[in-house]
Amino acid sequence: MSGKSKDRLGRATDNPCIGLCRFGGDGACLGCHRTKAEVKGWKRLSDAAKAAIKDRIAKGGGPPAEGKAPRKRLRKLDRKIGKLESKLAALRAERDRVAGTGPAG
Repeated sequence: MSGKSKDRLGRATDNPCIGLCRFGGDGACLGCHRTKAEVKGWKRLSDAAKAAIKDRIAKGGGPPAEGKAPRKRLRKLDRKIGKLESKLAALRAERDRVAGTGPAG
């Protein structure tokens, strides 16, 4: 055997990973253009699902527009923004204290 798996229609379903595992802002791997969920669950996907993902990638498509990954990324970014806003407020208060000016009010 060649080591490359194929689905029942003869399409290659081997792993498209090229070893460049970094994810961009759109949630797609910069190497193979799969989502984190697709990368993580690749072995458990059916041959048809693998072939569909590879077809999407071959046509130049990025990750699916709908799905959990973008929502999850947005929640994560919102949490980070909240933490940074809190830290910024604390730093501004410290700056005002050091400068000897209190908050206007």
